[in-house]
Amino acid sequence: MVPAKTKFYLDGELGSAEMLMLEQWVQLADDLGIPRSVAQIYGLLFMSEQPLSAKDCVEFLKISRSSAGQGLKALKEFGAIRSALSLGERSGHYEIEPDLGVLIFGLLEGRILPALTSFFSKINSEELKLKEAAFITERLEKLRRWEGKLVASTKLLKEIR
Repeated sequence: MVPAKTKFYLDGELGSAEMLMLEQWVQLADDLGIPRSVAQIYGLLFMSEQPLSAKDCVEFLKISRSSAGQGLKALKEFGAIRSALSLGERSGHYEIEPDLGVLIFGLLEGRILPALTSFFSKINSEELKLKEAAFITERLEKLRRWEGKLVASTKLLKEIR
């Protein structure tokens, strides 16, 4: 059960406003192709004043231990959450990283850029087999321009970080 000391945005439990907030995190995750449970966990941590454990997430959100563990791992890899010290507790506890920029950069570096890099690598390695059709060559050139823009954008984003 979620610890009694856990306080949420309204009256110690999730109210209708908090449920709407949680739904917005889920909708954003759906739009980005991220599992719902990841968004639910992040939303729960977002609205909790105290760090929560995987067990707390399971009990409050009614998700499996596996979903909670995988969701927490993904969020940690994205930089969206961090481990938090919880005195007297044996299990790991987590809290959000309040800087949204860290989450955005984590998603870019951990999910989006690796996927695009892999895609461009595979497209470029298959290029020789596809050069016979002029329209494919033209499309490959457009893809290469986007690849160049992606590399330049990545460098710029890292500088403003």
